[in-house]
Parts: sequence; C-alpha cells; structure tokens
Amino acid sequence: MRSAATELEYTPAEKPLAILLLEDSELDARLIRLQLEESGLVFRLDRVDNREDFLGALVPGRYDLILSDYDIPGFDGLHALNAVRRLLPDMPFLFVSGALGDERAIELLKRGATDYILKDRLERLVPSVKRALREVETELRRRQTEEALRRSEERYQLVMRATSDVVWDWELDTDTLHWSDAVEQVFGCGKKALGSGMEGWMRRIHPEDRDRVRTGIQAMIGSRADRWQDEYRFMKEDGSFAVVADRGYIVREAGGRAVRMAGAMQDVTEHKRSEEERQRLLSEARRRVEFEQQLVGIVSHDLRAPLNAILAGASMMLQRNGMESWQSKTTARILSCAERSTRLIRDLLDFTQARMSGGIPVRPASADLHELTLQVVEENRATHAERDIQVSQNGDGRGQWDADRMAQVVSNLVSNALKYSPEKTPVKVETWGEEERVLLRVHNLGEPIAADLLPRIFEPLRRGKRRSSRSDRSIGLGLYIVRELVLAHGGAVEVSSTEAEGTTFTVSLPRTAPATPEAGTGG
Repeated sequence: MRSAATELEYTPAEKPLAILLLEDSELDARLIRLQLEESGLVFRLDRVDNREDFLGALVPGRYDLILSDYDIPGFDGLHALNAVRRLLPDMPFLFVSGALGDERAIELLKRGATDYILKDRLERLVPSVKRALREVETELRRRQTEEALRRSEERYQLVMRATSDVVWDWELDTDTLHWSDAVEQVFGCGKKALGSGMEGWMRRIHPEDRDRVRTGIQAMIGSRADRWQDEYRFMKEDGSFAVVADRGYIVREAGGRAVRMAGAMQDVTEHKRSEEERQRLLSEARRRVEFEQQLVGIVSHDLRAPLNAILAGASMMLQRNGMESWQSKTTARILSCAERSTRLIRDLLDFTQARMSGGIPVRPASADLHELTLQVVEENRATHAERDIQVSQNGDGRGQWDADRMAQVVSNLVSNALKYSPEKTPVKVETWGEEERVLLRVHNLGEPIAADLLPRIFEPLRRGKRRSSRSDRSIGLGLYIVRELVLAHGGAVEVSSTEAEGTTFTVSLPRTAPATPEAGTGG
C-alpha cells in the first residue's frame, strides 16, 4: 500500500532536472545553484541574462522548469512570464526575486506564475521547485484520467462534469455507492473500508463538518439543482485528515426526481498549505516594505538634520578670521566629510525610492540645461581648483525638467569624470540644443572602462577601477541614479570608452519630460 507521504513527495527522474535561469546577477545565480546543490537534486542549470537568449531557449522539451528574477535590465519578469505562457503554456515558472509587494505578487500569480520565492528566503526554493514539479505531474495525470473517462462507460461520462480525482457514483434508490480505485492511492483505504452506502462515506467526514455536508447534499437532492460542491476534512486510513474539494452532479428523471449522483473528490491539502505559505510570504513582504519605508524616514529626517547643522557650523567657522592653519584644515575636513555623507544619504534615498516605487519621481518645470551645467561646473571648479574643466554650449538649452534632479545628473557625471581621469588631463562638458531634444556630453581621458563592466556600468553598486582615495569613496550608486533620473525625464544615457578616445557619457533629453505622479523622497 502506498502511503500519503510517499504520494506527496517529489521523486526525481533518472535524467537530470533541466532548469533555465533568467538572472542578470552572477552572485544571485551562484546562490541559487548552491541552494539546489545542497538539496541533493540532480540538475542541469542554464543561465541567461537578456531577452534574446531567453526567448531563444524556449524550445519545447528542452527544460523542465524556469526560474526568473523580476528586475532584468531591458526585460522584466512579466514579459518573460508572458512569453513562456504563450510558447510553453504548461511550463512551471517560478519567480526568484526581491520584495515584490502584495499587488504585484498577486498579479503575477493571476497571470500564470507557479510560485515566487524571495531572494532572502532561498531555503524555500527547493520545496517550491518540488511542489511545482508535483503539480505538473498531477496535472498530467489528471488529463490522462479525463481522456480515459471520455472513452469509458456512462458512469465516467457523467463524472467528467465534475473535477476528477477520487471518483464516486451514488445510486440513490438503492443507496449504493461505488468508488474508483484511486481512493486507495489518495486516502490509503480500500473500497470495502468505506462500505457500499452513504453512511460509510459520512463516517469518514470530520465530526465538525459532517452535519453540514449531509444537510447540504440532502438540500440539493430535494431541490431542482443539478450540481453540488463542498470542502471538508476526510479521514485517511492512518487516522489523519485530508482537506478535500468534493463536487457532484445530480441526475434526475423527467419529472425532476433525483435518481443518481456522481462526483469526484480531490485532495487539496497541499494546495491549502501552499496558499497559507503564500499568504505568510505576502505578509512578510508587506512588513519588509513597511520597514524600508520607516528606514527611509529615519535616514531622511533623523540623519540629514544633524548633518545640515554640521555643514552650517563648519561653513561659518571657515569664514572666521584669525584661525590657525591646523584649525582651518580640521574644519575643512569636517565640512568635506559632512558634504560627502550628505551625498551618500541622498544616493541611498534615491536608490531606495527607485527600488520601492519603480523609479525616482521628478517635478518638471521650466529650466535651462546650459545654466544648470555652468552652475555645477563652477561648484566643481571651486572644490577641484587644480583641475581643468572645459565647457562648450550651443543652441537652445531650455526645456521642461526637474532642475534639481538634472543638476544632480550633471554633478554625478562631472564628479565621475574627475574621479576616474588623470589630474593633468582636462574634463570636457558639452551641452547643445537640437530641435526636439537637448544633449549633454561629459568626456574624460584615462584608463577605459573594462569591457566586461561596460554593459553593466549603470547597475547599482558597480564601480570601475581607480586610484584609492578615502576622500572620494562612494558606494557605487551615482551612475545608477543618473540613469534612473534620465529615464524619469523620458531620456536616454549611454557610454563609450576606449583607450584611444577616452570615456564619454552622453545624455539625451526630450524638451518636455513625460508626466509622472508626484511623490516625495522622504525629505
């Protein structure tokens, strides 16, 4: 006799499990592979990180399972899911991502995702994979059973009007109840143990559910309805209870008298557990989002306020006469550290805002990119007096942009150029207006960006090689924020970098930014 535990366990086939992974982070891919290996699964994992390679891999029969991140540059998880459901509708598809939020997670499940796993809860990965494969196996068995029932006699023709799993057929006049062979596999009990009448069935129903089920069936039989359904607890042979979804179809004579009732019981215990687990994860995701929002508020208000006081105090001290040299140097160092901390907090707030809301909000108004650029360059000339920053401007620089945010874009690019170029070389900043757009170009000489880093230079926490310096230490968010701000204005940013020509960042901005909902950054 096969136990219920054996039925619920996933038994791997002899050939390795073929898994396709859509993931742009090499570190996350390694963690996923390690989690699968530690479980003892025999598998083959193929990783892709872009739209073209992913679509090219969607060949029938090549893979048993797909794992996908949600945030892929240029190709998000929703488009990947839609492509799989269109080309391989039965393929198990699991998201392995960061916090998705309640609405997005529910929407993905509605659109056909099998499940999702948070990256900080990878211990759920293997159980979710096994559950997905079991569901595929169950679905395949269900289809085969349905096909067999269609070819069977009248009893199975009637049962096809209900969900098929454990099939039963009840002749009301004689109180004779027939069970399919599946009852032993699902519940571990033979047909004889259930008896041949309704009472044997009712004795197996949990006492708290029994009266409701009996009353419901009798009410349906006495009415004109032809369909009945209920969910209740059914005792298995080992004494435990399975949650079953039971559906029946009532056959009536011409006068309406019920003479027969056929139906099917499906064990939904695992489904109920999965739903409870899903709800638990959604609750955890909600708490995580709330924590991030609280953290943003703390960083925004409780840290920036004392830094502003430090900045103001240090600036006033530097303006005093009669300070000794060591006092001036110490005060200047305090001012520099406070300014750097303010920039780091700003970058962290922008990064968090982009991750939580899908972008950084902007408030477009009339602005002139020429003027904004000159202001930023003058500020950098004051703090980098030893550097040669060259500016050229042509055409009309006016448009509808968020002036503070665009100044942030220019400042990040100019600071980046100064940071990554030799001190004796110039940094060139160009702005020029065209008919429908305004362009910004920032160029510097020096060692080019590594070829393997260039395609991912705008990703967060990516930094190129440069001279070590404690004074200009960053956390690698500047270029990511540049891209997010440019995208929020409906523009585009690109980079080219060679040994001969140096490195050039080019920003293209439409004169009118797209309308976006206003939202604060916690300031």
